Amino acid sequence: MKKELVMHPGIYRFRWPYIPGPMVRNEEGNVIIYDCDVVMRVGQEEDSKEGKLVTIIITSDRPPGVQNSIEHIATKIRIAFFDQIFHENHWEKSIISEDRIRWIEQHLFSKGSNPGDTSADQSLEVTMEWDAKKHLYRDPKWTNTSIRYN
Repeated sequence: MKKELVMHPGIYRFRWPYIPGPMVRNEEGNVIIYDCDVVMRVGQEEDSKEGKLVTIIITSDRPPGVQNSIEHIATKIRIAFFDQIFHENHWEKSIISEDRIRWIEQHLFSKGSNPGDTSADQSLEVTMEWDAKKHLYRDPKWTNTSIRYN
């Protein structure tokens, strides 16, 4: 039996914490927790025209960036929000097909660590495999995209 898709459209903006790799202590003995900007575009007309139900933009503005953590960040975001926004229980079969979800990874260092210098800025579309048994994303692949969200 197929479930009816119920969603709460809108644009959701928030900051998300992540640990980029080895937990190395700084001079004060603290492990640095980084954060990134996240925008979830749910049920937006521009995205629907491209067959996307939701576009999630994850933006970092300073090194080390989110590239080595993208599947972990995406997993946490899906588990934290899809249950509420789409009435989808992550422990059940997904009611949203992966081809309707677009993940964009942006590195806008020109807004953070290198103000004004856009030479290192990147916008990448990320495709990942959702492992429904383990409830996680894996095997990310990146392609350049001209899509840029601010």
